[in-house]
Amino acid sequence: ELVLNDGFSRMTQGEIAGTLRGVLGQLRKTDEAVRRGNLLRVGEGADYWSDEHNAVMYDAGCPWKTDGNCTTPDYPSAGTGGVFALSLQFIESVETVLETYGGPKADWEDTFGVPNSEEDLIAVTYQTVNYDQARVDLVGADKTVRFVMQGFSGDLLKGYDLVLDVLKQEMENILTKVHFELQLMYGSYVALLLVGFYWALFRRTISGSYSHTERARDFVQMLPSH
Repeated sequence: ELVLNDGFSRMTQGEIAGTLRGVLGQLRKTDEAVRRGNLLRVGEGADYWSDEHNAVMYDAGCPWKTDGNCTTPDYPSAGTGGVFALSLQFIESVETVLETYGGPKADWEDTFGVPNSEEDLIAVTYQTVNYDQARVDLVGADKTVRFVMQGFSGDLLKGYDLVLDVLKQEMENILTKVHFELQLMYGSYVALLLVGFYWALFRRTISGSYSHTERARDFVQMLPSH
């Protein structure tokens, strides 16, 4: 929509550019939080404790592909350095698209995360519709735009899906370990409780036996003997 700028999105060029800038900033923060931590309520990032995450994110290759061909059509080397290299190229491409097609930065409206009211949507509904075949052709002709568009159905999305699967598996492993440790702790507590109960019962029984033995001895000693 930013490239077409034809009015069909019901957003001005500045609104689209401002929204994309906000989304891009959120992507940077989320990526930093997941990898490095200390951001967005994430304490320790996956870089410090997940070897599988690091292999997918940083190692050479493209494990999200089944054919082993790691090259991307427009940026051949972007897909050969793991998801991190691919994401850097994606972010750089989005910034290039913003610089090229976003118009004056002074017009960029920071509306990211601010929902439009129904009145606002109605007020701008298709007021400016300018179909331009040349701009339509740009979507397929500009390799940077094409790379960004392919990221949502190609390597980048599949790579992030694989990273998400790794993190989900790590979370399941952690929860399974915590559940086992809780069960072990509870079992130990019950076992200790039972041992303590039966030990107290045993001591009481032995004490009672000594008491009855003393009484029996005293009774025998009181019997007359000749």
